[in-house]
Amino acid sequence: MNMKLLAAATLAAATGMAHAADSVTIYGLIDLGLTNYSNTLTTGKSSLLRMDSGIAQGSRIGFKGTEDLGGGLNAFFTLETGFNADDGTLGQGGAIFGRQSFVGLGDQKLGSISLGRQYDFMSNLGGQYAMGALSPAGSFGWGLHADAAHAAVMNDHIYAGDRTNNSIKYNSAKMAGFTVGAMYGFGEVAGSTVASRTISAYGQYDNGPFSGGLAYTDVKNATGTDSTRMYGLGATYKLDAWTPFGVLTQVKSTATNAKYTNYELGTVYALTALWDLSAAYQIQTRNQGVAGAKALVAMVDYKISKRTDLYFGAVYDRDKGANAYPVFGGGIQSGTGVQTAVRLGMRHRF
Repeated sequence: MNMKLLAAATLAAATGMAHAADSVTIYGLIDLGLTNYSNTLTTGKSSLLRMDSGIAQGSRIGFKGTEDLGGGLNAFFTLETGFNADDGTLGQGGAIFGRQSFVGLGDQKLGSISLGRQYDFMSNLGGQYAMGALSPAGSFGWGLHADAAHAAVMNDHIYAGDRTNNSIKYNSAKMAGFTVGAMYGFGEVAGSTVASRTISAYGQYDNGPFSGGLAYTDVKNATGTDSTRMYGLGATYKLDAWTPFGVLTQVKSTATNAKYTNYELGTVYALTALWDLSAAYQIQTRNQGVAGAKALVAMVDYKISKRTDLYFGAVYDRDKGANAYPVFGGGIQSGTGVQTAVRLGMRHRF
């Protein structure tokens, strides 16, 4: 009898462990390719050919899981590590879960709340309405939006490269096509409730072929005296094989009163079930007498399977006001503020 009970208990434990394991997913993405940058200074040559990781999307490995708590309630988590596939080093400054690290509770009717290292809501615009995410352009599409010549204070965050530590985030369930969200990032500076604090909010509406969203993020500096403030809106509309899109963002520094405004218009065209063509034109204007910038991005994407694609793309950036690094992601300094990059890459998801 005892042996039967032991066998039953062992079977029950094994079944429970299998159930728990079934709720956890290991996933990832590897993006590698050859990129040729024109007009470089770092090598003393007119161009540089090199292997780059994470241009279309950052290479990563992650773990996510959910647990059904009953009554429409669930617990969930995500742990995600970024890495450089060309040399195996960790991304995000070497943080083991530098891309994302959070845990939360979700309800089918009320939405979800999560805590940890998470994206602010400006990234929702980039992730849904911009060339950098709607095509394999990736970093080629983030140059004007993300990082004008590495002047990070004017970073508008839509490329999802900025995450917020020590944050609590709410995402609503969809109601009549509407979803909203809010996030608060604790600065955790002793003696101050505002130093290094982040506030972010988002609203989105989806109706058939149309989707549109708007976002706001305010990041206080280390002393809490000034902010970097970001505003944005974006939209897409599906017209058979065409998906036109547009994004407008603005980033301001209250410390210097500097203001950059970004405009992007583009489209994705599904040539066939396997081939996508995409292109976008971007403009950045600046105040205080600083000259602006322009970029043209084009991509061809061939889907080998549901998880693997080959892509070819090119970007032309012209930045006369902050001209050190026109092409974002490559980190290749330009001599004149005019730079092109051409890439042949492969992306595999698992």
